[in-house]
Amino acid sequence: MESIPLPSNDAEPARYAGRPLLIVLENYILDCIGELSADKQSLTQKIVQGTFGGGDDWKATVRQQLQFEPKIEDAFRRMWEHNQRIAGEHDQTLLPTQFAKMVADQNFAQLFPAIPRGK
Repeated sequence: MESIPLPSNDAEPARYAGRPLLIVLENYILDCIGELSADKQSLTQKIVQGTFGGGDDWKATVRQQLQFEPKIEDAFRRMWEHNQRIAGEHDQTLLPTQFAKMVADQNFAQLFPAIPRGK
């Protein structure tokens, strides 16, 4: 973690321009680690249902669309806990949004056009 600069915790509209699935993925990750607010869960559910259909379980629809196994949710939780420990060992703070962006950038970049870096 110390050799990789952390993504911004700020809103970055340019990051998602032309890539709405990226925010859905980041919200999926945030929900898996228990850090997605109820209002954002509801909004994400509406976006997923409007785009892909599916029922009330928007995360199941995302898993289906991205061909994720259900066990990926546990993997995200373990990664969050692991990265929180590493951050603590280096006297750093890793915020949930930074983590979600980092996971999306490092593990799912092939799903999206090039992800712009903050200025």
